[in-house]
Amino acid sequence: MTNFDWLSDLHPLFAAQESWLDGSYNKPISAQLLCPTDTPFSIACGAGLLAEHVRRFKFEPGIIQRLGQVTDAKGRSVFQESFLNHLQRLRLRTHVHTAPEGTLLLPGEPVLTLEAPELQVRLLESAIRLLIWDSTYWATKSALEQWQKGRLSEEETPHPPAFPFNKKGWKLRAKYIGGDSDFSTDDSNAYDSWPGLSTLEHAPGQGLAQIRRLFKGEHPLGDVWLTASQDAEASVSHTHIQFKDGISGKTVEVQMSRFQNLMQPVLVKGHPALNSPSLDYLRQRTWKQLEAFHALKLEEFPRGWFIS
Repeated sequence: MTNFDWLSDLHPLFAAQESWLDGSYNKPISAQLLCPTDTPFSIACGAGLLAEHVRRFKFEPGIIQRLGQVTDAKGRSVFQESFLNHLQRLRLRTHVHTAPEGTLLLPGEPVLTLEAPELQVRLLESAIRLLIWDSTYWATKSALEQWQKGRLSEEETPHPPAFPFNKKGWKLRAKYIGGDSDFSTDDSNAYDSWPGLSTLEHAPGQGLAQIRRLFKGEHPLGDVWLTASQDAEASVSHTHIQFKDGISGKTVEVQMSRFQNLMQPVLVKGHPALNSPSLDYLRQRTWKQLEAFHALKLEEFPRGWFIS
């Protein structure tokens, strides 16, 4: 199997050209990809694939030539020369954070946050769908099967399957990380209802930028949501923290022994910043997450905005 042909879907390029033509291409955008709400949890997956995609991301002359040859029914080029020139000069300035692969997230929490000029958001949206959204779906589906069986560990971690950089390979990879033991490649599709990226309408730095997961030893106690400014200013030495539970609406005060920042940088100014662990390590992380959360009532697990 060959590498995935990203030019097989031109919709992101049409959307990017629209922003170029209406002058909004350089407008700063903050957006999130939220976990689905119809599963009790999601297993974050695909960050390593997105980092690898960006390492290969470049509009080389051959690609620009191919795009210049795309015509409409009347034989006219569908991409303007000025837009293609811009693509050839383009350097990504995208900031992306995701939860580490194999991390358990609760419904409605972001699996990805990003900040970028509007044109670059539109260019990357299909990659985020195929690499992050679909991978998270397959990893979650595999982990849910283990969860429902009460299977929370394995005696020996199997070697990861070889996978190519295409849809079938990404599915194999995600199923492995999710704890699946069936690595056959079928043609079934991933989650159909792609929600798209949720654009955040707020002052810079006021959207959800970080999730602090609180622990007592290895026991998870709650997820605290922070803006970028709160993340920068909130003390990391306190052993208690207050937040407003988004489920009950009540103020919750938690005594903890440690916390973990869930949102980690994948891209910084368009450059991959992820040192991805081995796939067997990511699989083991999934098992640890399932074991830690299985005894909890996930629908009551406290999560909400930081107070103090």
